[in-house]
Amino acid sequence: MDSKTYKVVGSVSDWQTWCDMANPAAAAACDWVELRVDALPADVTVEQLLAGPRPVCPVLLTVRHASEGGCRDMGEAERMALAMKLLPLATAIDWETAQLEHAQELVAAAKAAGVQVIASNHDFEKTPNLATLQQREALARSLGADVVKFAYRLHSAEDMMVGVQLLRQAAGPMAVMGMGALGAVSRLLYVQHGSCLIYGYLGDTPTAPGQWAAALCKTALASTAVPM
Repeated sequence: MDSKTYKVVGSVSDWQTWCDMANPAAAAACDWVELRVDALPADVTVEQLLAGPRPVCPVLLTVRHASEGGCRDMGEAERMALAMKLLPLATAIDWETAQLEHAQELVAAAKAAGVQVIASNHDFEKTPNLATLQQREALARSLGADVVKFAYRLHSAEDMMVGVQLLRQAAGPMAVMGMGALGAVSRLLYVQHGSCLIYGYLGDTPTAPGQWAAALCKTALASTAVPM
């Protein structure tokens, strides 16, 4: 992924919306669709996902860990097995930096299949300081991340500027987004400073606090000079 471009990622957390993404009109709301496997009903099987309707846009596969906002508490063996089986759907896969050291088999399989690895970091309480974020970036890249993603709660304008500094000094492609009351405006700001992914939701349910609807992200960004 070129760090000078961005993608609008539409996050899906229900089966019907996932099926709808096979329709080009629905898929026009985003550039990539994120399949939040952990947020789907537990009775949706891997076989259904592999045999069912496929989105017409690239797929970002996420099986989020419960400690970083996952909707389903599952063991690492189960989570890893799901990710490996669903890898054929993916253009990119999201895995938490904190868990990445123990997911090197998945990283290797993704790279062999030409699937990008996004290493994600979430803090739902606060904005970590710049040095801490940079240490996490370095760790993620050392473990095979192609893109490093940060999502953290903002409490002030000063918090928001931490992300700007982080993007300016990034060692490679990076996505940054804020959560909470300032989250929506921060997502647009960070794209202006080089964030390569901006997440919005598809369907009726946001998958993170401060998230815009994906179509609204596209509309807002279309009026800026940010390159696609």
